[in-house]
Amino acid sequence: MKFSKYQFILGSSSPRRMELLKAQGYKFKVIKPDVEEISSHHKMSPSSIAITNSRTKAVYLSQNQKNAIILSADTIVVLNGEILGKPCNKKQALNMLLKLNNKKHYVITAYSIIKTTKTKISLIEEKVVKAEVTFGNFKKQDYVKYINSDEPSDKAGAYAIQGLGARFIKDFKGSYTNIVGLPLF
Repeated sequence: MKFSKYQFILGSSSPRRMELLKAQGYKFKVIKPDVEEISSHHKMSPSSIAITNSRTKAVYLSQNQKNAIILSADTIVVLNGEILGKPCNKKQALNMLLKLNNKKHYVITAYSIIKTTKTKISLIEEKVVKAEVTFGNFKKQDYVKYINSDEPSDKAGAYAIQGLGARFIKDFKGSYTNIVGLPLF
């Protein structure tokens, strides 16, 4: 199938996803989907929540985009079944980082790819990718200093593996780019 006649749209305002795609040489337009994400649901697994959020974003954008390939994604951090989303403030960021301290957790990124034509919307691919991340043992003041950098403010789990938050990561298993926010493999 030829995709050259389609516009590639990233359905995300994540600077990390944009950087990953640009580094791979993709040309794309960014449109932030105006949808409300599910942050928890007693009947849904974390993977189901991530894929639902991803699909909702892509479907929303597909309504007004014709002849487009739309990529959307959702990344969540899960510790012992609890979803740690983006912190609302510095206090919440600190609480998240202290919970993650010296523990293993999971980063789940789900992505959806939809193709639109003038008459049809088709789901090309959906996938959930999971990586395991282990934090080292740090002191509260280490996390306070990190929070003051403002890096954690828009990150699931309040940290960035590709930024200053990398220092807290003792080990990880799985896709690095998945932890950043978009599995490229």
